[in-house]
Amino acid sequence: MNNRLGSLIQRAVLDVVGSDYNSRSEMSTIGRHVPYYIMSYLKSGEAMLRMNDKEYVITPGTITLIRPNVLHDHIKTLQEDAVFLWWHFHFVTSWNIDILRLIDLPVVTQMSNTERFESVFIQYLEAVNKTNTIPGLVYKNAKGLEVLAYLLDSIMSSEDTKLRMDVPSVFFDILDDVTSTNMTDISLSSISKKYDLNPTYISNRFKEHFGISPIFLHRELIVERAKGLLISTSLNIGKISDELGFNDIAVFTRFFTEKVGISPSKYRIKT
Repeated sequence: MNNRLGSLIQRAVLDVVGSDYNSRSEMSTIGRHVPYYIMSYLKSGEAMLRMNDKEYVITPGTITLIRPNVLHDHIKTLQEDAVFLWWHFHFVTSWNIDILRLIDLPVVTQMSNTERFESVFIQYLEAVNKTNTIPGLVYKNAKGLEVLAYLLDSIMSSEDTKLRMDVPSVFFDILDDVTSTNMTDISLSSISKKYDLNPTYISNRFKEHFGISPIFLHRELIVERAKGLLISTSLNIGKISDELGFNDIAVFTRFFTEKVGISPSKYRIKT
């Protein structure tokens, strides 16, 4: 595995939007697209997935993994009930980069160890209901990562799965530059000069690989850093402006207000 990809995975955070274990007598989901990954595991019954002009027959023990914002139809095809284990999730770095977009994941995969996967998934669902303590929250997060590990273990064993090794190392270097600096003086022209690459090429290829342009990512990081300082410190707005590399508090206030919708002072009071 690419060491740079491994470093990103180490920084990644799993966010489970929803999960459950359902027996369905009827299911005809047509034209759905959602802003998160959909993992659906069929325990019994039969279903059909239609996506990107292809149809997939889903049989027991099969995992389907649908990327965010992909239009699809998911239909139960037999009269007997179908039992699904499903998960809606994000797996992103703290900079909101989707880790799984760096892997060519098959849509449909046969789970290699169905009994163990089902057991771990049920343990995760049980852990979700025991999050009223700090150990309970940690246990839930641990079980979530275990589910993801089993899921990826089966998927990565598939011959249809390939790591995207076509990301040139220079774009990981640019990612490091963008994410390790809070200062506002970083720009596409400064990146272009440092790496002797065309600015448009940098922006387009960076977005192709990581799903976001380097400058937009950097601005989002500044906003998140500003929010953190406003919430967790008593620094005045001027000090925060200086900390983030703004030469003028008015420029910082305008920047923050445009991005967040309210001024820094109102954001601090509201939160």
